[in-house]
Amino acid sequence: MKMAKDTTFLLLTDPEFVRWVRSPDAELDTYWKNWLLAHPDKIKSVKEAREIINGLKSKQGVLPKNNKYEVLQKILATETPGTGPSSEKNTSQRDPFFWLIMGQWTKVAAILVFVLVSIFLLSRMAIDPAPLEPADVPKVAMIAKTTQFGEKLNFKLPDGSTVWLNSGSELIFPERFDSLERRVILTGEGFFDVQQDSSSTFRVVSGNLVTEAVGTSFNIKYIDTDQLAVSLVSGKVRINHDSLERGLILQAGQQLSYLDSDRRFEVKPFSTAEITGWREGLLQFSNAGFEEVIRQLERWYGVSISVTGHPSNTWQLSGKYNNQNLDLVLDRMAYIENFEYYISGKNVNLKF
Repeated sequence: MKMAKDTTFLLLTDPEFVRWVRSPDAELDTYWKNWLLAHPDKIKSVKEAREIINGLKSKQGVLPKNNKYEVLQKILATETPGTGPSSEKNTSQRDPFFWLIMGQWTKVAAILVFVLVSIFLLSRMAIDPAPLEPADVPKVAMIAKTTQFGEKLNFKLPDGSTVWLNSGSELIFPERFDSLERRVILTGEGFFDVQQDSSSTFRVVSGNLVTEAVGTSFNIKYIDTDQLAVSLVSGKVRINHDSLERGLILQAGQQLSYLDSDRRFEVKPFSTAEITGWREGLLQFSNAGFEEVIRQLERWYGVSISVTGHPSNTWQLSGKYNNQNLDLVLDRMAYIENFEYYISGKNVNLKF
């Protein structure tokens, strides 16, 4: 713990580190990323030092009380240069005597001067003294990529990672990733091919679950707010949740299914083609009920489906439709399940 505090203190007094936090550029980012790769055990100290500097900027140089005391203790603990043992002895005898004979107001003035000088020294260590007023923390713009029903989208993130968004989905991410973390927020379904960067963990927030990866590929399906599935194609990921003390590690070929209503987790193998086929235009059903089929068709083709009458039996539909038009898909379904259909623009009616 002491070593971590010493590292934080050294970073606070490093002008290049302070400049990196306050005004980052490509050269500084490269240097400190390489430094973190060589010192992975110092990431916690870097985060702590950065938070202190950001706090200084947002509060016009006023430090939290604990931080003042910590640095003041370091100042007080510094040895005062002397001429030898006799000098130390004379100082220890003289200081208490002068303190006792000083007047009350003189003592108050001495304390105030000491506090002001200490705060000034601390500010000089933690803040670049050039500007008279601390600069504001640069705000990073957030970007939202959205797909409507019937649409799919493929794009790259600022770190070079590739994302595929399925129909009716949204991904929110910063214009520029933090040097210590790459965090995105997913609603709907997305496939991620994550760029390798061991100094910056990639995190996907979907509902109450956070999926952590470094360099890997996986699919997340979060369409129903009560259900979520993470399917790992390559590499390794950690799933974090409030009810998981140390998280849950997935290996390639494993799928985690989570039901929020009863906080139940299940890990099982999966077929990559069945889970990720949607990227290549493969629409698939496996023992799907009637309601599930309707919802999937609406999302996939961007249509609104109404129903006249009721199916005569319980649906357990299985099938694969590779880049087929809606009318061809409905032709095959109608032959199996015995119904008629009518398409008018974006409106579809099924008649039993």
